[in-house]
Amino acid sequence: MRIKLTFFFLLACVASFSQTLSSLNLNYIYDPQQEVLLQIEAIRGKDQFIIQFQLQTNSEQNSVDNYTITWERWESFNARQGHAIEQSILDFPSNQKMKKLGKIIFPMTDKAWELVAKVTNSTTLKSWNFIQTIDPKYPVVGFVEGTEGFIVKPYITKFKPASIYGSGAKPLHVDYHKTIFDAASPPFAEKQAKPDRFMFPDSVFTLQSGDKLSFKKEGLYLVQEDTLAPEGFSFRVVKESFPKFTKIEDLAAPLIFVCTKEEHDQLLDAKDDKAKFDKVILDITKDKDRAKNFMRSYFRRVELANTYFSSYKEGWKTDRGMIYLIFGLPDEVSKTGQKEIWYYKTSRARFTFVKAGSVYDADQYTLVRDNNFTEVWFSTIDLWRKSRY
Repeated sequence: MRIKLTFFFLLACVASFSQTLSSLNLNYIYDPQQEVLLQIEAIRGKDQFIIQFQLQTNSEQNSVDNYTITWERWESFNARQGHAIEQSILDFPSNQKMKKLGKIIFPMTDKAWELVAKVTNSTTLKSWNFIQTIDPKYPVVGFVEGTEGFIVKPYITKFKPASIYGSGAKPLHVDYHKTIFDAASPPFAEKQAKPDRFMFPDSVFTLQSGDKLSFKKEGLYLVQEDTLAPEGFSFRVVKESFPKFTKIEDLAAPLIFVCTKEEHDQLLDAKDDKAKFDKVILDITKDKDRAKNFMRSYFRRVELANTYFSSYKEGWKTDRGMIYLIFGLPDEVSKTGQKEIWYYKTSRARFTFVKAGSVYDADQYTLVRDNNFTEVWFSTIDLWRKSRY
């Protein structure tokens, strides 16, 4: 019996170590109830890669000091084993119990590979894997730093001071776009509008790497050392309440997915008139309690979509943000290098997103649209309108 138990134990160990990255279920990276989240920002330098990361827990009862991070290099998503990385890691001092910042630097390589960070709870030994592709052609060559250290989210708050850094000492050219981008088209749409590879800015200015300033205008900012090269980095300047929407006049736009055109026009026309706005929502849900539950649930999803998927435009407007907003947290999330696949067990819907990065967002994903999504989309929208979702 002991020999059999030992054999099965060894077999289980071999199986666990031979699992490919593409076979992992990564849905926890979009789960607000998950106890820990690791955000990774990759910056390409002249002859090195700088990885800045932020480890954060979702509860004051869980200190980041209770977690360890081990780093591995995997040659691809289909590889069956990685190799430990020995580079020294710099943790930035912080008095925050729930958040920790750090940095790790790698020499530049000729081919792309996968950086895997394994976060482990030292008490329960539960672990999570977070993956970042290290690509010598990665177009991000700078970053933003706030008063508490570098910023991993692609947005900064209006009027708050921030320092802008490039990859060297060259002057930085900044394009400002006040463009209000369209929301994503439904998953059954034949076409999806895409931003131009290079959009014409509304204004332009120059600064030096390390300059600190406060941004007064909301919108998209593209920072480049060389305006002729398809590289740089971008960020949005947003209201203090973002990723939440708190003002009546801001609530109408995200409701475009669950409204008829006439209803949405009425919401837009209401502006900051709460009585007019509430009447439209009540006409949709047919009941005050359902209306309250609908608004509370829907805009919680809007907040999460903004948190996870904001890029050159607000998260709820992106393809992944739209699907997350309407269908919720996927039961399964898998990655295969250039694709991210979401699966929902209840509706048996499977959404495939293809990486289509640009200078505005190196990690942008576009939904593969299909007319077969029509039924599941409208049946889910109907549940939302009845506040049964």
